[in-house]
Amino acid sequence: MARVWVVYREGLRVLGAVVASVSLESAISRLDIAPWRLFTTTPPEEISADELERVPARKRVLVEVSDEDRYELCALQRGFFESPYSPEECRRRLNVG
Repeated sequence: MARVWVVYREGLRVLGAVVASVSLESAISRLDIAPWRLFTTTPPEEISADELERVPARKRVLVEVSDEDRYELCALQRGFFESPYSPEECRRRLNVG
């Protein structure tokens, strides 16, 4: 299961929280994940979901792809890929709270 993060930048740091775990195939198709959307290979610094909700900064959604998530003919390398959609739209597309 690929982990879906909502993150934001604070200077050079990327902070965020995991908001869902979904199959990688589902995340790729519903969140428009592609090889050219690689954001980073370094994990974000994890914070609580409550702390994340209080942050007014621009938030983005990353899908974490691990070696365990990859499948035969998967074009994605290990790393964190950015969705072009807002966190609210990603939640709606994934049907998660």
